[in-house]
This record gives sequence, C-alpha cells and structure tokens, in this order.
Amino acid sequence: MMISFPGLSKLKTKPVVYQDVLLASDPGTLEQLKELSSKRKAIEVSINESSSVTEAIAREMSGGLTSRCEQDIQKLERYLPLLENLVHHVNLNRKNGRIIFWISGLNVRWSSVLTPSSIFHLQGPKFYQVNDLYFELGMTLFLYGALLCEQALEVVASDLVQSATLFRKAAGLYNYLAQEVLISLPSDQLRPPEATPSVSSIMSFICLADAQLRLLNDFALNFNDRFILGCKTLHELVSYKYLAESLKNDGKIGIAVGILRLALANARKNVPKEESWTSVYKHAIDELTGLLRKYEHENEFVWREKVPWNDELPCPEGWTVLGGESFRIKLSSLFSTRLLCVLSWKIHNFDGVKEGLDWFDLLYEKVSALVSEEKIVESSDSGTDIFKLTYLEGNSWLWEVGGVRILVDPILVGNLDFGIPWLYDAAKKFLKNFKLDDLPEIDCLLITQSLDDHCHLNTLKPLSRRLPNLRVITTPNAKALLDPLFSNVTYLEPGQGSEIQLSNGSSVKIQATAGPVLGPPWQRPENGYLVTSPEGQLRLYYEPHCVYNENFLEKKQADIVITPVIKQLLPNFSLVSGQEDAVRLSKLLEAKYVYRSMKNGDLDSKGLLSSLIESQGTIESFKEILLKELPEAKVLEPTPGVPLEISAPANSS
Repeated sequence: MMISFPGLSKLKTKPVVYQDVLLASDPGTLEQLKELSSKRKAIEVSINESSSVTEAIAREMSGGLTSRCEQDIQKLERYLPLLENLVHHVNLNRKNGRIIFWISGLNVRWSSVLTPSSIFHLQGPKFYQVNDLYFELGMTLFLYGALLCEQALEVVASDLVQSATLFRKAAGLYNYLAQEVLISLPSDQLRPPEATPSVSSIMSFICLADAQLRLLNDFALNFNDRFILGCKTLHELVSYKYLAESLKNDGKIGIAVGILRLALANARKNVPKEESWTSVYKHAIDELTGLLRKYEHENEFVWREKVPWNDELPCPEGWTVLGGESFRIKLSSLFSTRLLCVLSWKIHNFDGVKEGLDWFDLLYEKVSALVSEEKIVESSDSGTDIFKLTYLEGNSWLWEVGGVRILVDPILVGNLDFGIPWLYDAAKKFLKNFKLDDLPEIDCLLITQSLDDHCHLNTLKPLSRRLPNLRVITTPNAKALLDPLFSNVTYLEPGQGSEIQLSNGSSVKIQATAGPVLGPPWQRPENGYLVTSPEGQLRLYYEPHCVYNENFLEKKQADIVITPVIKQLLPNFSLVSGQEDAVRLSKLLEAKYVYRSMKNGDLDSKGLLSSLIESQGTIESFKEILLKELPEAKVLEPTPGVPLEISAPANSS
C-alpha cells in the first residue's frame, strides 16, 4: 500500500542572487551573501534540470553519492542553515523600511505541483511570487521533505527501517513547516498550496502513516495469514461502526441496523486464534453488539424502518473536496491508518485493551480530520476573508475568521446536565477525548445564551483560570455568571456591536441580534450574532434556536447561516425551531450556505427530559423546502472535529 503522493519534488524556481539586492556593510557579510547565492544556484540548476554536469562529475562533487535524490538533499542541507541564519537576522530588523524594500527586490518565485494545471499538465509551470523570506524558506523546506520521501521510497526494498526513519524525519520537517514557518507568511498574498500550513500538516500525518507502514511491513512478514485476516476484520468492524453511527445520525436507522448485523456476522466468522488478540477482538464485538441492540430496540418501538438485505447495504466511503476538484476517497484508506495503529499497539505492547484502542482512535481522528478537511470556495485573492468552521458537537464551535480564533458556547469539560443529571444528562458521541488542552490559541470567547448548554460553567471556570484576560463577547443575561470569571467581557444588547482588531489594522466585526426569550415575556432576549470578515466580503449569522427578529434582519445579509433545521419539541412547547422557520431565515438573509447546527440525537443523552424530546422534520425535508425558496443555497452538514473552510469568491467587492 502506498500513501505518499509522488512527484512533490518537481518544483521549479527562478534565480535569486542575494548580493545583488541586499547591501553588505562589510566584506565578510558580502562573502556570506555570495556563498548563500552559490548554494541556492546549485539547487536551482538541479531542480530546473539546467545542469550540464555529467553524472560522474556530479557523483564526485557530492562525495560519491550515486542517487540524484541524495545529491539534491545534500545541496539543500548545505543551503538551509545559511538561509535560516539570514531569515533570523532579517526578522531582527523586520520593521526597517529598507529591509522590506530589499527583500521585495529578491523576486522569490516558485512553481507548484499541487495546482490543477500542474497535476494535469495543462500548461507550463505557473510561478508564484511572495515578497517574504519565509516564502523562500517554506518552499525550500517543502522540497526538502519531498526529497526525503523520495529517498525513503528508493531504499524501501532494501531497508525498511531506514525507509521508516526517513519518513519520520520528513513528518517532523512538515510539522515544523506548518507550525513555525508558514504561519509567518502574510495572508494577503497569493501563494501555492505547498506554502499553506494545512497542506504541510496533512503531509506530516501522511509521512507518519507511511513510516508506520514501513515498520509494520517488516513486522508483518513474521505473521501468519490468520493473524493478518484478524487485523483486517477488526479494522472493518470499526469502520462499519462509524458508518452505522453516521447513518443513524442522518435518520437512516434501518440501514444502520443492517450494517451492524452484517459487520458482526463477518466478524464472528474470522475470530483470530491468537490469545493476545482475544481480548481486543472481544471488546470490539461487544461494543458493536451493544450498539446493535440499542438501534434495533429504537427502530422496533419508534421508527419501524425496513432493514435492507445485505446486497442493498452501502460500503464505508467518504468524500473530500480539494482545490475545487472532487475526488472520491474510499474510507478503507483512512481506516487502514487505524489498522496500522492496531498493529502498532501490538508492537508497543500497551498494558490494556482500552489503552491500545484509545491510542489508535486518537491517531485515527487526527489523520481523518486532516484528510477530510473541506474547502467550499477557493479564492486566489480573498486575503483574510476566510471562515474556517469546526463543529465541536452540541452547541460548541471553533471559528477562525481571517486568522482570529473564536470559541463559541464551549462544552469541553464533563457532560451537559444543567446541574440536574437525573432530569437531563448528555455526552458527546465523537469528540469524547477533546479537551481544553486540545484547543489552539483562542482570541475570543463568544457566548450566545446564559443557560448551561451555551454558558457551561464546568468548562468556563477552568478556561478562565487558564485565560483570565481572554476577550469575551456575550449577552448581558450571562453577566452574573461571567463577571466572577473573566476580566475582559463585552456585554452586547441586540443591535450593538464590537470589533476584534487584527495586527494589519483591519478587524472582525461582531453584531448582536435578538434571539429567544428564555423566561417571562419582559425578560431581555438572548443573543444571536452577525460576524463580518476583516475585508467585509463574508458574513456569518448564528443563533442556536432558529429564533430571530425579522424586522431587525430584513436589511441584513449573511453568506453563511448556521441554524438548526430540525425542530425539537417537548409536549406543548417548542425547544428549538427549524424546517420552515430555517428556510425563511435563510431566504431573509440571502444565504449562500446553510450550515445546520445541532439536532436531537447529536448527543448521547439520558434522563427524564431526554425521553420527552421529540424531533420534527428531517434534513431531506428541509432541503426540499429550501430548494423551492432559495435554489442557489447549499446545505452543509458538520462533521465533528473536521474544519470546513469557506472563502470569499475572487470577484467579491
């Protein structure tokens, strides 16, 4: 099995002569700049394939290296320390106008191998120019990582351990590239995919998986066919579990029951005989059996859906959208990562079944989340006008707006129980292990309502101890709860607004709107919010109950509307609106994307209140109504933990 994407080292670059642009103050500095240019020249000639040096001379110049890939790696390892030293010294004087002018004069230009025109060879290489030394450093490091992967593939037939070591080195390099280098690039300049942190993060995990695969290929040579068959069956068992849960959440419980029955039937035919695997396998089968009983009971007494025959059941598969081109990816490829982790669990000899399963679940979630990241609109010049939306289950979200990270209604510590768990107690289904420690650096906390399912004190208390000065924007109804915790709180009445300033002088604008009244009629309404991107080209509207003031919103517009679309009802009382109300809201705001928020069933809940809540409508019925009223709008469904990126179109004004 091959995970790596070949051909990533086929980058091209234009010449850079440092001493012609950067003025040296002394002879020593001039010599250093000349050496830097010389080392880069060697790389330029090699990757642009413009060298007239024979193979024999190239071998002698490299000290006897016969592989073209190894020779290029050697050249990069001679150039990179000098380049990083220059970047360091330029950073010390980054605000100096002359330095900025000189760097722009270098005309650093690189091509891409990841754009559609490059992949399909539609035309010659397009060169991207970014006037920043971090662009030169980032593209050079990306090339270095790609060459390490190629070298790993060259030696795989003769030395699996060395191949794995090279892949691990590449993984560390791409992680450094994503976390330390590319985040320093200006966001307002067009750059190739290779110069984006998300691509480097994906490459890091792919290289880790490839490294693991190399070791496991070596390890698996000593295993008999029966053991490998058991691994395969376990991996399929877990794959079908995730598929069944996804179908159940989409209201297709009959198909989910069929999937679980088929998975268990296959699993019981292929129980591994190895004693060391018995407990792992039994744990997985017991978990699936319990889930099947739960679904069968619910289907029998509530839904009464027909269970399809085996040949009518779907196979596990997934979709990802990259650069505007759709590629169908079998989830078996992603779940193979779980299989690798299962085998690695055997190698690492974890103490218990749960520890091993939790370990490979964690790696699977990270890899699949990165591979599944979706881009809805790709823009070449939208600058900071990008929304990256990550659903954290329940009412919780993490939004990144033009680089500003906004945490919304977080529930990350304990369950949601309103302090009365016998009445209602709900836990997350998928992101069970996602904690406060897993959050990136947060710029703002946004709270919509004052009740526990939005203003969750079990989460906010430890968050305030970590970040007492965190910027908080919220409804005045939560004042009594938040004043003791945070020192930098802005309370917005409906119609009032606030701004989050960016370093470049622009700002993310947040305006409160009227939400539901959760109490007597004279009580102040809770909040919804309109969030506007720094350049004003994208606007998002969010209110978690689909309750809104039409008079206030009639002159507003939002490209993205996050709203519930399935009604949640108690006897004689509507908890959450949806369906026709959500369609009217989307039409009122002229939405381009409708991103459905939490529906009943998204959480594992128990208690008296949980048994009384009913759902009305489905995703499909909402789509039908919306198609009639707003045919251009797209309905998006969140995948917990998977970022969804929406950019302003290139011709926005």
